[in-house]
Amino acid sequence: MNMISRLKNCVLMTAVVLLSSALTPAVAIASEESAADKEAIAELIYCYARGTDAIGDSTLADPVGKGINIYRQCIAENAEVRVWFPQLPFDSQTFPNPNAYPDTAPQPIIGVVNYANFVDAVDRGNGYKFTQHMMSNISVSTHGRTGRVTSYLNATLVVPGTVIGGPSKCVAVANGTYSAEVQKFGDAWKITKLNLTLISFNPIFHTGAGCQS
Repeated sequence: MNMISRLKNCVLMTAVVLLSSALTPAVAIASEESAADKEAIAELIYCYARGTDAIGDSTLADPVGKGINIYRQCIAENAEVRVWFPQLPFDSQTFPNPNAYPDTAPQPIIGVVNYANFVDAVDRGNGYKFTQHMMSNISVSTHGRTGRVTSYLNATLVVPGTVIGGPSKCVAVANGTYSAEVQKFGDAWKITKLNLTLISFNPIFHTGAGCQS
């Protein structure tokens, strides 16, 4: 190998090393941002559960008001929510298409306040005094400043009994899947569209008084 060829190889290797050194921090930063975004998006689901259970807690002075305050930390003000109760047909447990069953698809509930009132109507209409939403199997995907998140739901809803230490009048359990579209507003992620597809919503215990049919 002559001197010119050696010099060319040396220059090429130096360029490769410099380029690699320049890209490595950028790749690392992008990876860190992606991990942080996914963690923040997953937290939206837990925030939603806290807001829902605040509305479900009848011991609070203003359950709906507290729920709305929590929801606003994780749900966009004009978010669109659809709730698919059991036996309503849907084409997918995640991100169901309302056009697949246009005659029976639930109408969207628009906005944080309207959705909080909807949750309150379900809880109080069935006599529930406490609720507890357990979220699991959370899966997150991102694409720039938008993303998607899905989560399994196991919710317990309770009508208390009257005897201290005695049985509840009713304990109902709901199972289903949440699927949400999310967007980053400034530095904060918010849910912009949310679907709940319920596969069951049944009383698992009751004393004959307190459970709605």
